[in-house]
Amino acid sequence: MKKFILVLSAVCLAACSMPFQKTSLAYLARGEMYYKTGKLKKALKDFNKAVEKDNYNIEAYASRGTLLYDLQQYETAISDFNIVLQADPNRSEVHSAIGAALAAQGKFKEGRESLLKALELNPSNVEAICSLGGIYYSTGNYKAAIEEYTKAIKLRPAPQIYFARAVSYTAYGKEKEALADYRAAGVEVNQPEKAEATDKAVK
Repeated sequence: MKKFILVLSAVCLAACSMPFQKTSLAYLARGEMYYKTGKLKKALKDFNKAVEKDNYNIEAYASRGTLLYDLQQYETAISDFNIVLQADPNRSEVHSAIGAALAAQGKFKEGRESLLKALELNPSNVEAICSLGGIYYSTGNYKAAIEEYTKAIKLRPAPQIYFARAVSYTAYGKEKEALADYRAAGVEVNQPEKAEATDKAVK
């Protein structure tokens, strides 16, 4: 799942350069800087402080939920994301994050519902599209997975999405297409003869 923590405003960045103020926003700003530099324990501590100081700081819940997702604490992450949705139920990226967290727990039906809601709110939500593709792949619907990754590639032709589609093509038995996608993803695959033979056999 792509992290959806909001980019800090210039005001927050300026505040971080001053002597630390023990406010909810200051803890949130410092927590995000810790998060981005991989200091996850410190980030979590500051996000907790941000919520403690102001339990109406919705972005603190969003940031903490994202971090908890990364730590694979999915249920707690979902709880934080649901608090964000109570304040604004139209945030596509939050529905997407919930869908990904549910899918990570094997709750594919519920995850799919959340992802479809995310896409209803924003049809261009690439993270939601890819997560939906992941659910289809995990449940053996490789054709549907390929379709979702193809949509995502049209919006964002990133190597990791080509790779996901390549894996789906492989599972679907489309080796020629898989090879092309592996190469687009920058992955070396040394089986061209096998792929060509399979393609000729299909023809």
